[in-house]
Amino acid sequence: MSGPLRSAPFPAGTPKADAALNIFAKPWQTALSVLSLIRYAGTRLGVIHLQYEPFGSRYDRLDPMLLSRYVSEELGRPCALFQPGHWLDLKAPDPARLNDRAYRLGIRYQAAFENSGARHLLLLHNDVFIFRDVLGALLDAAQREEREQGRAPFAAGRIGQCWNCPAGNAALMRDLFDLPACAPEHFEEYRPLFAGPSGPARLQELYGEARKRGMFTRPYDASFSVCSWPLPECRVNEWACLIDLAQTRPLTVPLGGALPPGAFSPCGDRAREGEVTLDTGVAWFRSMYAHGLRAAHLPVESCMKHWGGTGRNTERAYRLAEDNARMLLERHFPAFIRWLAGQGGLPPR
Repeated sequence: MSGPLRSAPFPAGTPKADAALNIFAKPWQTALSVLSLIRYAGTRLGVIHLQYEPFGSRYDRLDPMLLSRYVSEELGRPCALFQPGHWLDLKAPDPARLNDRAYRLGIRYQAAFENSGARHLLLLHNDVFIFRDVLGALLDAAQREEREQGRAPFAAGRIGQCWNCPAGNAALMRDLFDLPACAPEHFEEYRPLFAGPSGPARLQELYGEARKRGMFTRPYDASFSVCSWPLPECRVNEWACLIDLAQTRPLTVPLGGALPPGAFSPCGDRAREGEVTLDTGVAWFRSMYAHGLRAAHLPVESCMKHWGGTGRNTERAYRLAEDNARMLLERHFPAFIRWLAGQGGLPPR
């Protein structure tokens, strides 16, 4: 993989967006994700960056690299492959090693983030099925936001992991703060409540009361003693989101100080909770807001189905998800199945 880092803004008229997938196992689901993206977003899609983790699943029988051959050789699509030498797994990167490029490129999506020549980069999970042009919808949302707000968003996609956040509970927010529940469409309205001097205390109160009521919370409040907004579950969810590289790359490691969008970050009381990390992209999202940028919320569920959660499940759950993806490929992308058979790469059921 080659290509210089770019610190200058890209031309405003750059028409296409690159895509980046981080791949840990799931070869059938990965193929379904990539081929359905190409089918529905092909006219606005540039280079497809596939970043393979150094380890896969012991349950797989399909060579995951065959997909890139099919995409580049049979479909004629530019496809960039990268496999880092370091595997961070679900751990936060060591800040002291982020100047080491070989180590840094072990962060999810990082090779594409540093090397893409497009202005926009689509981050996509490798366990989705796209049935409408999600890339076009995100690009249009970013352009619409720029027209209405006078400045392009740094990212567009579904904002917030609200199912894990106590601020999304209507009864709790009403009882504590006499406010409606927070939601992606208006999460910025809660900045005055949590961003001021009393914000950390309010965050502690919110999480403490949620635990008293038996609600599920992740132990994120312990590390937010200084800046408590955006809230700990706020991010642009990277199962499908659009990043403006022109705005964000100069602010992000290695050119700036923000953790990259694919990085986890340390959080919580490690002595009490063990190794706890903020989820992918939360630290980056907070940093972009600290720099005065803002994101655009766009629900992507009308364009795609996201399964998720199968990479580390039981063998039965994993195989069921993979078999489902294979069935959808056989139905919707039979040419790929025939090509695999012709290459001798189609495993028996």
